[in-house]
Amino acid sequence: MTSPGNSSGSLVDRLGGGVVALARLCVMIPLVYLVVYVGGAFLVPKSLGWAWVWLQRGVVSAALVCLFVVFIQHPRASQRPAGLTHAMGISFVLVLPAIVTSYWPGVFGALVTPLLVAGSAIRERGRRV
Repeated sequence: MTSPGNSSGSLVDRLGGGVVALARLCVMIPLVYLVVYVGGAFLVPKSLGWAWVWLQRGVVSAALVCLFVVFIQHPRASQRPAGLTHAMGISFVLVLPAIVTSYWPGVFGALVTPLLVAGSAIRERGRRV
């Protein structure tokens, strides 16, 4: 028997399921990994410093590519699953992990998906009027 505080089901189900969970994970993983990155920076030998930096940059890049692909698959706001617009709209928070490693393509890339989401919503509303 589970207590009311315990939620049953998989992590994917609790995050909204399917593509919504994927988009939310793409936003959360780089932010969580940022804590690991900063903490591990004190433990990594100097000879592996660049590899450590590029690992964080790779995590950010993978998340940005994933979010962009999700947007391409679901470009219209009215046809997106519930919660997907929000998950893609808040992906601007990926600017923080990109700035920490001075990964400027990631900083600008983190703004692309939210701008596309906002642009698609504006375009859809303009068509309805």
